[in-house]
Amino acid sequence: MKPCCVIVVALILCLPGTALSQTPELAFRAEELGFASGDAVFAGTLSFPSGPGPYPAVILLSGQGQQDRDWSFNRGTYKMARALADHLNQHGIAVYRYDDRGTGKSTGTPESETGFPDLTTDVTTAVDSLRQRDDISQVGLCGHSLGGILAVRAAAIHKDIDFIISLAGSFRPGEEIMREQARTMKRWRTSASQTDEEVAANGERFVDCLTHYFETDRDIGAVKAILRDLITFQIDTLPAQIMEENLKHYKDVEEFKQKSFEGALRYYTSAHRRSFVLYSAATDLPKVSCPVAVIFGDKDKHVTVASNRPPMMRSLVEAQTCDFTLRIIADADHGFSSPDLVAQGKMLPEVLDFISNWILARAN
Repeated sequence: MKPCCVIVVALILCLPGTALSQTPELAFRAEELGFASGDAVFAGTLSFPSGPGPYPAVILLSGQGQQDRDWSFNRGTYKMARALADHLNQHGIAVYRYDDRGTGKSTGTPESETGFPDLTTDVTTAVDSLRQRDDISQVGLCGHSLGGILAVRAAAIHKDIDFIISLAGSFRPGEEIMREQARTMKRWRTSASQTDEEVAANGERFVDCLTHYFETDRDIGAVKAILRDLITFQIDTLPAQIMEENLKHYKDVEEFKQKSFEGALRYYTSAHRRSFVLYSAATDLPKVSCPVAVIFGDKDKHVTVASNRPPMMRSLVEAQTCDFTLRIIADADHGFSSPDLVAQGKMLPEVLDFISNWILARAN
């Protein structure tokens, strides 16, 4: 790391109650805004404080899975992107959030089938569309989970991005994450007689076979064999009532198994999964020259601080950015909420204050 240039902050940058966080609430307005990228036409909402501006703007990038522009979790009670947008708008920051590919009002190949290169192009196209507006002074990215990975990748390629914020974005290749999950979650049981150790080993073997296939485009048979065994075991052990419900959609059990296997194979061998398995944001972080904030929750079980901070810090040895902030939020889960707050549809106030303060401190 360049000690005279890169600053790592592990504590609060601006405490709630300072001048930045005391910005009075502002009325804000919103408009529908779309853009086209590749085979997709995106639909989204641009919201900002009322008045001519110009305002700094942040584009919100969603996490894994098909999500609408609100990022609705917990059966729709917790709208993470809406909470972020409302807070940032009230503190003088414009926000653009859009429905994922093939979700809501957006069209195109679904995100789950799209590789990271095309998803990154979607992000940079959104940046370019906001750059053309007179009421916006800066354009940055704030990505959650997968969105945090894409924010790093986009800023490494597209130098016309003013800042990025990664919320629970991983800095490890998906291969390592899948292997860790195979050991901890033990979901790869293909026989009732298997011990937990054998189940974990079976999961790790699948990850090895899948990674080998992606790296060489050979030996897909090993991937298929493990998946078929997994699907067969899972369907054979379904409770009678659930089996009966599923068979309403298939002519018999064999068709149920075959269609389920085909769906699982499409998922695991998709362009999206290939990118996830092989790519690590740690490889691109050193190429990012704009200000960077990385935020983790210390109660996050999906993207843990312990496993992601070391590779991230190692990647900063050759960092180009002169403005790097690391923030670890106490008691925050993967969605930067808590069991009590998520039921109320609320994000941890500490996270919201930190994000708005950090952006405003870098606004022109």
